[in-house]
Amino acid sequence: MKIARMLCPVHSLGPGERVCLWTQGCKKNCFGCTAPELQPDTGPEIDETALAKIVNAAADRAGCTGLTVSGGDPFEQSPALLKFLSEVRARFSDILVYTGYTISEIKSGGAGEAGTECLKYIDVLIDGRYIDALNKPGLALRGSENQEIIFLSPEKETSYREYMKGGRILETFTHGPTAVVTGIPDRDRDRDRKEDT
Repeated sequence: MKIARMLCPVHSLGPGERVCLWTQGCKKNCFGCTAPELQPDTGPEIDETALAKIVNAAADRAGCTGLTVSGGDPFEQSPALLKFLSEVRARFSDILVYTGYTISEIKSGGAGEAGTECLKYIDVLIDGRYIDALNKPGLALRGSENQEIIFLSPEKETSYREYMKGGRILETFTHGPTAVVTGIPDRDRDRDRKEDT
């Protein structure tokens, strides 16, 4: 599986203490993407079993009960995602996955048979391509209004609704000279001004 980064504990991408994993590779090329560096389908791959051990150990050290998988687009690596999710499912009480596919595309095989199978291991799916013009402040957990929060495990809805009352959260993580901001940012107003000129 191609992985760009892992951080924990993260509080900006779902309720509670979470491990967040970003996959590498996305062909959707959404205008205004907040992580264009994650679009190229390049970089080393890690075995899903080894990755699961690393993620589980990180969760144990940080006391995380939730897992968020974003990207890139995790569903563009659906066979690897399926194997990974099946190996971490028992460790996490809540698994949230972001994808640029819609749930109807996934269910109809748009992300392959493995993509459909992945849904069995996911509690909450946030689906749909990012549309920059629909990025509205206050859309907790979503980048744009077209994206849906789908509770595949209905019992998770209450905790997510409570969490979302807090609006968008951004966190900054640093490692040496590198800084990574997690969460859902508001639309880039500077880009809006450049488009108008």
